[in-house]
Amino acid sequence: MSVPDDNSIPREIDQHLATFGKEPWEVNYDLYGYCAICNSRVDEFNYCGCGGAAD
Repeated sequence: MSVPDDNSIPREIDQHLATFGKEPWEVNYDLYGYCAICNSRVDEFNYCGCGGAAD
């Protein structure tokens, strides 16, 4: 995935940055693999696409 330039979304209206403290392309998905329930990638906070904490 390519990293957009820093001016792609103004910081004042960047909801992802305001909510999670980082941009979507900064999330590390390499730590835990895939969720056994929904088969989506698990992020560094141990959450996946089905909304629950992955075991």
